Amino acid sequence: MSMLVKSALALILAFCGTHAAAQAVTKEPVRLIVGFAPGGPSDIAGRIAAEILSAKLGVSVVVENKAGASGAIAADAVANAKPDGNTLLVNVTADIVNPVINRDPKNFITTRFAPVALIATAPNVLVVHPSLPVNTAKELVEFMRSQKADNSLSYASAGLGTVSHLSGVLFTSASGASLIHVPYKGTAAAQVDLLAGRVQIMFDSLSSGLVNAKSGKVKALAVTSPKRWPMAPDLPTLEESGLPETDMMAVFGLLAPAGTPKAIVDKLSGALLEGLRTPEMRARINQIGAEPGDWSPEAYRAYLAKQVERWEKLAAQGKFAVKN
Repeated sequence: MSMLVKSALALILAFCGTHAAAQAVTKEPVRLIVGFAPGGPSDIAGRIAAEILSAKLGVSVVVENKAGASGAIAADAVANAKPDGNTLLVNVTADIVNPVINRDPKNFITTRFAPVALIATAPNVLVVHPSLPVNTAKELVEFMRSQKADNSLSYASAGLGTVSHLSGVLFTSASGASLIHVPYKGTAAAQVDLLAGRVQIMFDSLSSGLVNAKSGKVKALAVTSPKRWPMAPDLPTLEESGLPETDMMAVFGLLAPAGTPKAIVDKLSGALLEGLRTPEMRARINQIGAEPGDWSPEAYRAYLAKQVERWEKLAAQGKFAVKN
């Protein structure tokens, strides 16, 4: 084959590849499915992602909230959708953990979805109702241990398998004290009962927790990140408070159904990551107490696989039960 022919073929292949990538996302509206009620951190992350994708790709991007079953309803809707890039899931930690702790390998996140990109990560903050006579996580543990069995304290969560639930599981496991878990259908509903004193403790989103603490509606005791979080440098981590192996990060990402062509995944990922790097979007994500993501689809897939492995190990050790 002559050099001229080879060059011509190379140009044709390059054009075809570029054309395929350009057509990877159609002009049909793209649906971003959120598994929780409007107003919570996953909903906010999804709307930021929708705004970026709409601007970068020139398509209409609509956020749909399908709350229920700790995100499982939304996950099922996306996993069963056509793998064409037009239906995406705003992935949260519950999507990673619930199939693992329910011993449901066919529904593992690494099996059902094609990772697109990480939108943001954030720790939770341990907050308590002002009526509790504690000001640190250590004091809370001591107070929990002093309570009689018929006067147990309760903690609210956004639902079974969510970060707010699992943070509580790790906290009680490390402290050796007991708490009653009260799951809600989303963060907002849990916060309402916390502020009203109907539950006393919550591992809240950092943004809401800090705002409520500043106004005196709750007391903020510690963060769940592996090290102190830049947006709350005065708050110790749970590990600093004497509670090892309690790090727990909220993860907000974007997933496509398994089998979505790589050209589509790469186009979506490139558009989202480009938008997340802008000062405006970084500032908006910081406002919810989070840091923007910067992982490629491959890096995000590796992270998800590592998390599945972590929770499989914890489940095998009997560290938590999802039905309490």
